[in-house]
Amino acid sequence: MSDYRSKPRSNVSWRAAILVSEGNIVAAKVINFSGGGIQLQSPRLLKDGQTYQMMMEVPDQRDASLRTQVVCKATCLYALLSGDEYRSGMKYFDVPAQHRALLESWGGKVALAA
Repeated sequence: MSDYRSKPRSNVSWRAAILVSEGNIVAAKVINFSGGGIQLQSPRLLKDGQTYQMMMEVPDQRDASLRTQVVCKATCLYALLSGDEYRSGMKYFDVPAQHRALLESWGGKVALAA
């Protein structure tokens, strides 16, 4: 089976959180990652086309015990039910400059804006 994505994805298991509405933060998990997109697993259905504030806890490539909380924005491209949770394909952007090198070490160029 071929993968036609423009950037290869890495399977990961990173903690994440999504601000779904004012004061309502949902725990999630990043399950795969590329230079511009992620797939999230969460207990909450995210809305297609909606942009969310989110945080990913990204480990250092050389020392997984070193983790950085990267705050960014992400737009939901799709969401589907998988078992008792939802999987959402997200395009992330607005990554702070100090975190771009860390994300690039995991998969290519990071998008600066939507």
